[in-house]
Amino acid sequence: MYFGIVNTGYAVSFFTPTILNQLGWTAVRAQVMSIPIYAIAMVVSLSMAFLSDRLKHRYGFTLAGCLIATTGYVLLICQTAIPVGARYFALVAITSGGYLTQPILMGWLSNNMGGHYKQSVASAMQIGFGNCGGLVASNIFYQKEAPGYHTGYRVSLAMTWICGAACLLFLGFLVRENRIRRRGGRDYRFGLDREALENLGDAHPGFRFTY
Repeated sequence: MYFGIVNTGYAVSFFTPTILNQLGWTAVRAQVMSIPIYAIAMVVSLSMAFLSDRLKHRYGFTLAGCLIATTGYVLLICQTAIPVGARYFALVAITSGGYLTQPILMGWLSNNMGGHYKQSVASAMQIGFGNCGGLVASNIFYQKEAPGYHTGYRVSLAMTWICGAACLLFLGFLVRENRIRRRGGRDYRFGLDREALENLGDAHPGFRFTY
């Protein structure tokens, strides 16, 4: 999940200068105009993280982030038919969608890991392996395709929906497992000795996954 959406964060840094240059701004002005992109993404990320926590819900927000980023990528794929200003909006959408989804995914995984050791290891693995998505981003934006970057945009869009599909599979597993536990399908674990039962973490039959 994290691998797919992290690509977006890295990819934006490759094509943002090109689009800002197309607006006809000087180097200094272009740097200044990149600030609103990240400022809006910050507001979206923080506000959605707060709302997700209040609602105790994760999946819907990850899907929303993927859809927002998708809007941006579709605009850039069709950029010959849209004004440059719309491409600037696409930058905002892609950055906001990616920055919305990443922290929600980190919280979602952590919420479903029982025990602080397992949470720590799972979070480290998620960030460590997930950031390998940057390897993809650094190899799909070919100079010969500038400023269209058709390969880069299409692969990045596909990566976004690899994240979306993985989130859906994760959701399906969590819902199924919760149903099994509500029916008593894991109650046989109560037969373990006390120490083993206390160390089951998220495998404990009384543990409920969140989504």
